[in-house]
Amino acid sequence: MTDPILDFRSTDAFYQQALALARTYTPDWTDPWSTQEPDAQQVNQDPGLVLLKLFALLGRYIGQMQNQVPHQRKLAFYQFLDMQLRPPLAAQAPLAFTLQAEQPPCAIPADTVVSNSDDPLMAFQTNEALEVVPATLSALLTMIPSQDRYIDVFDAMGKGQPIPLFLAGQDSQQELPLSHWFMLGDPQLFKPDPSLQRITVHLSGARLAAEYFEQWADGALAPLAATVIGTIGDLDLSIEVTQAPTAGPLTLTQLEAELYQADGRSSGFAGNPDADAEQPMYWLLVRPAPTLRVVNALASELPSVSALSCTLSGDGIQPEQAACGTVIVNLRNGVYPFGQTPAVEDAFYICSDNLFVRQGAQITLNFALSYVTTDYPVTLYWQYWDGSTWQSLNATPTQIGTYHFIDTTNALRGNPLGASYVQFLCPAMQRTTVAGAEGYWLRVVIAAGGYGEIGAITTQAVSTTIDQIPDSILPPEQKQQVTDYLNNVEGVNFSYTYTPSSYAPPYIQSLCLSYAYTATPQSLWTYNAFALEAFRHSPFKPVTDRYTSCYLGFSPQDFVRYTLGRGLSLYFYLSREYDLPAPTQQWEYYDGAAWQALSIDDGTKGLTRSGIVRFTVPDDLIAATLYSQDACWLRILNPYPRQDVDVYGIYPNAAMAGNRSTVLSEILGSSNEQPSQSFELSYTPVLQGLQLDVIEPAGMEPAPAPDDGDALSFSVTPSATSAGGSDTTARRWTQVENFCFYGPTDRVYTLNSENGRVTFGDGYNGMIPPAGYNNIVASHYEYTQGIAGNVAAGKLSVLREGFSAIAAVNNPAPAQGGVNGDSVGDLEAAAPTQTKANDRAVQLDDLGTLARAASSMVSRARAVVTPDQRIAIGVLALSDAPRPYAPPALLDQVTAYVRARCLAPLAPRIGSCGPSYVAIDVVAQVAADVPSDQSNATQQDLAAQLQAFFQPVFGGPDGQGWAFGQTVQAAQVTRMLRKDKRVGAVLGIALNGVQNGNVPLAPDQLPVAGTMSVLVYATGAGR
Repeated sequence: MTDPILDFRSTDAFYQQALALARTYTPDWTDPWSTQEPDAQQVNQDPGLVLLKLFALLGRYIGQMQNQVPHQRKLAFYQFLDMQLRPPLAAQAPLAFTLQAEQPPCAIPADTVVSNSDDPLMAFQTNEALEVVPATLSALLTMIPSQDRYIDVFDAMGKGQPIPLFLAGQDSQQELPLSHWFMLGDPQLFKPDPSLQRITVHLSGARLAAEYFEQWADGALAPLAATVIGTIGDLDLSIEVTQAPTAGPLTLTQLEAELYQADGRSSGFAGNPDADAEQPMYWLLVRPAPTLRVVNALASELPSVSALSCTLSGDGIQPEQAACGTVIVNLRNGVYPFGQTPAVEDAFYICSDNLFVRQGAQITLNFALSYVTTDYPVTLYWQYWDGSTWQSLNATPTQIGTYHFIDTTNALRGNPLGASYVQFLCPAMQRTTVAGAEGYWLRVVIAAGGYGEIGAITTQAVSTTIDQIPDSILPPEQKQQVTDYLNNVEGVNFSYTYTPSSYAPPYIQSLCLSYAYTATPQSLWTYNAFALEAFRHSPFKPVTDRYTSCYLGFSPQDFVRYTLGRGLSLYFYLSREYDLPAPTQQWEYYDGAAWQALSIDDGTKGLTRSGIVRFTVPDDLIAATLYSQDACWLRILNPYPRQDVDVYGIYPNAAMAGNRSTVLSEILGSSNEQPSQSFELSYTPVLQGLQLDVIEPAGMEPAPAPDDGDALSFSVTPSATSAGGSDTTARRWTQVENFCFYGPTDRVYTLNSENGRVTFGDGYNGMIPPAGYNNIVASHYEYTQGIAGNVAAGKLSVLREGFSAIAAVNNPAPAQGGVNGDSVGDLEAAAPTQTKANDRAVQLDDLGTLARAASSMVSRARAVVTPDQRIAIGVLALSDAPRPYAPPALLDQVTAYVRARCLAPLAPRIGSCGPSYVAIDVVAQVAADVPSDQSNATQQDLAAQLQAFFQPVFGGPDGQGWAFGQTVQAAQVTRMLRKDKRVGAVLGIALNGVQNGNVPLAPDQLPVAGTMSVLVYATGAGR
């Protein structure tokens, strides 16, 4: 409803009326311009016409004053009904202080000023004193025992994305499975070796289900192929790892660090102190299948290992070298091991540094031999070098039994009934040099017999030849004489006989080695949920916590030295806030042996909203290594975790600060002892809490205390601001809303927070300040930038001088809650509905009216009845953000305010919530009178205007925001675009995909800007 206009006449209308009267009553004077209006020259030359001009201006001024009478009376009526302008509110922002390294605690007094780095005049003051202590957050880890998962909140913070503090959503990648590893280490067993082809792990125990031992890896966490074979009852398990490990040696601490990083954690690692003495080893690791969960509920089904051994084996391994005697030979081409004329003490040598070093291994020499049919008697000894001499493996029955010696080669002549091999348990061999090559050598030597006979020449005796002469030729009695003569005198032999060599030497066509070595690894450890422990019986252990817990770790450096016993404040910056009852949570600290309860002052209401948690750091809190990280630990136990508790960060040494600046002892002026005097404060808008002193003569007595018990306060003004020194006294006057109920002796005044005007009474309603020089003093007041104080995060970083121990200060979250306070226009717009409601909720519309009156932060509100018959009040916060956010504290304030002013049975059904925003997508085609090279800039400018048009508080068709449920019309958007002088025509408009359509909204909905697409067709010069 607009105010009535009592006098419609303009200045020219008054002038024309005066000319008409002059022509009637003074025809002689008006005769020169009786038929036409006098021109400017005539007016300048005629004082009478000048006076008529002046009277016309005066008449219009009086008419305007008359037109304002209804408006002034309306305002006076609103004032009489105690409807006041809502005061401005200072924006609030958290400030996080960072202490210099190796500095003791530093005290930050209340009202310490921190300024905007971009605008020094934008100042915030701390609301309370703060002691900044050494407290660097080094770990933030959430353990979810019931799901065997965790969230590394710390490493994910600082990336601008909200991180779940207790539970992540179903599609979130931030919730990771906890790792569980069973680790087998040994200095030699798992060393990378071409001869190592298979590792068979034998387990005995209970509940040895195969799926717990499926995934194997080496020390570099490279996956290894494995086959698991179990038994009925899960009492035994054999795992054949068919892919040999290739990783190098690692100390236990290095392996722990590798597992720590593999789990996605990149900072803060601290190894288990028990692992520091471990030497580098080669590792074999196993973990359960990905689908398994190691949780307390299944603890009775987890495997238990009572015995463990590893069998390492390989086949088809070529000897590294071979030698016949002192000559190196190539086995690939075949070789006579003892040459082609073997003899006693001849030896054949075989070298394998990979196999013969494995003491206790069952080694098999697999021969491909050429079959030898001639069976000469021969004895072979297989021997090794023990560091001083060659020792036999098969020389005695004791040796054969000790080394489990088996030889099926038939002395290397071939086994017609089966395979030809030599098998034995590897003794403790030592390195030696054979044929110029050093290594681990095995030899076979011909101890007796051989593989044939050497060739020879034999002579025939003379007597034998003579005896063969017939007696008829040479009588027998003469044969002896002839024999003696030939033997003794002539020395003659009559015949020779040659016997050729006869050998059947062995021939090796090929030779390959195989081995099988069973041993128990030297070092057995478990790694469960970042906890490294020596293996006892259970390789996989669940987290011992019962509830989901968030662990906060602080760097021990300086924390233990300075912070114990002192107060610490933590600001939790939540991405989403909820107006919900505070859930049950328990804070605890770790004293090195057990978790102890910690008392806190929780400003977050159970982490349902951003706020500060304060507590005193216990004296018995010590640094401890938990979850592979050394820190001073706190934790938050949450029996009923929610998936919607997400944080942008947690900031130690935090304090709230307001966008306010303090002014002290500002002289407003001098009283002239006239009624209704006004003075103006230098800085506006003014926050509540003005302390105004009037310097009065000492003889004046204060008025009696008001009936409500509020007593006047006194303060002595310093002589520099007093008019008469000791004969004057500064008395504190009281700020009131109006003078209606105050008498001539009441020291009261009113304040317009918007323009800073201080008004005193007229002597009837409110006392007139006594006369004096500079005797009106604002001893203390604060002003704010209002809505402009809602600065973005990271802007408040300039701390005033005098705090050298502070390294940095910052506001991790944007400032919120700053409003300018109501203008007269705001009061006029809201007063009719407030008058109708009369501070009571009778109808549904009254609830929205009362909600707006609850706080200056409320722009507008609307109540709707939900399907479950509850009453939801949608609260639109006074903010210039694209989607104004109503914090839970504001919703609590609105709910409490409205419930106190409605029927008691109705109160439990009433609740407050933020608006339901509906994004409006706009596609517009416009013709603009701009050059073609400015089309893109014009498109961006018009898109920005559309964004502002759909701002719920300051947008809308009339610039006064959007009403709840107001239909968004294409014509409204077209009209807004046409207001731009560059736009010649709107060729097409579509809202949410509907050409020239409207978007109806529900009663609890408000429009906000969605995607703004503007296509500009340039029609200007240069197109």
